[in-house]
Amino acid sequence: MKKWLGLILVAGLAVSAAACTPVEKAPEAAMQVKPVDLFAGDAQKFKPFLGLMSGAVQVKYRGKSNEIRTTLEVWEYGKKTQTLGVLGESIRDKDEKQEQYSFDGEAIFSVKGSQGEDPNKTHYEITVALTDKNGYASNQLDWVVDAKQVASSPIELAEELNLQEGERAAVWGMQATDEQVIKTVDFTPESLKNAKWALLVIMSAGSEETPAP
Repeated sequence: MKKWLGLILVAGLAVSAAACTPVEKAPEAAMQVKPVDLFAGDAQKFKPFLGLMSGAVQVKYRGKSNEIRTTLEVWEYGKKTQTLGVLGESIRDKDEKQEQYSFDGEAIFSVKGSQGEDPNKTHYEITVALTDKNGYASNQLDWVVDAKQVASSPIELAEELNLQEGERAAVWGMQATDEQVIKTVDFTPESLKNAKWALLVIMSAGSEETPAP
């Protein structure tokens, strides 16, 4: 009987210790990125001006960084081959007491392709804009491909992303090919292997620490 009482007592102490052990919570995401329909409702009228290779995401951020960074990368068959540029936009809203910056708005992307004087090359004009209650800021870059690309399609964000400070992720993109057939791809490395050329728009807040898209 004493032996059983001892076992019960030990078991009770173990349960009590487990109940008192603090559970560590995952750090709250600094940036949330959600897919949005750029041409919903009356915004359909802007489609002819922005083009078919356009898209947008909703961006919310609260943290120590005073900048939202957008990186444009070129990928070929699942491997990064070029960085077109790194764009940084200052965050204007700041909580002075908590020393934190906040952004609540949208990032809008547009890629327009054209054939120049050289028929064996394709020229793209890329526009990236951030807009919120304080206004907007936009940047343009050029991308020239040594091939006559005949088909393209957007790569859109499928679900909400929750990023920690310094994390980076692909939020929008487009793929193109000089062949007549184009496959549907997403942002996973395995899927990107099916894209002959892909332009990835990668966003982050704070110093980037994670190298994957």
